[in-house]
Amino acid sequence: MIYIPHIETDLTLACQLSCIACNHMVSLYRDQNYISHIPRADPEQIRHDLFQLTTILHAGRWGALGGEPTLHTQLPEILEIVRESGICDQIEVWTNGILPARWFRFGVREDFWEAQWDILVVSRYEGRLSDDDVKNLTDGCNYHDKQIEIKDERTWNNFRTNLEPAPTDPETTKRKFDGCFFRQFSRVVNNGYFYTCCCAPHMPRLLQGRPEGSDGIPVEGLTEVALQAYLTRSEPLGCCTICAGRDTAKPVKWREERDPEKWIQASKGLDR
Repeated sequence: MIYIPHIETDLTLACQLSCIACNHMVSLYRDQNYISHIPRADPEQIRHDLFQLTTILHAGRWGALGGEPTLHTQLPEILEIVRESGICDQIEVWTNGILPARWFRFGVREDFWEAQWDILVVSRYEGRLSDDDVKNLTDGCNYHDKQIEIKDERTWNNFRTNLEPAPTDPETTKRKFDGCFFRQFSRVVNNGYFYTCCCAPHMPRLLQGRPEGSDGIPVEGLTEVALQAYLTRSEPLGCCTICAGRDTAKPVKWREERDPEKWIQASKGLDR
């Protein structure tokens, strides 16, 4: 059995925000020049993937990510599937907090608050959540016996460029891959594929013209030996040539950009 600290699934690539350097590249999913639809996870596909993986892998935490996962109308059902699978010890919902704060304030969507999850991970962005919103989120978690973790992006120097100004040479690419935090933590299972980092599902098809799953490994028929070989590979992924890498990227101030071409320039750090 392989143990990893964290695994996540992108439930939808829809989001209310357009953060530059978003590792899931939400702004590009909105634009017809990059992809023809905004992906939305199928609960039965998630069931299939997790029940396949749970025979060879266990995680400390599974996270519902996006985009904004609370925009997925079947979120409670998906969380039930995750709990039933036994893939992890704790279930997280990563959110910008906009919807859950309002749900608790107005007493709606009790199905979310009563669903099978343990930890609400809230990213607080400048001007997007008021102090009252944060109180509502905290009160909601306390009332429903959930944990809350607030990542205050207003004070935490977290955002970094996620794209290179130009593709890097093999030596530089290898160095990025060897030291990248993402491939040690942000493992992803999306739509039938397992990925060793959170950028790998998105960069190949959005910016490199490669098909879905190019930098992942199919879940169907996956063995422990094959998964271990993928996780410990020394060869960088195809997207690593254009990815800035978590540990080598430059810090950027959080802001939003809806125009896809301007988003790309900002995510490369070229709009300064």
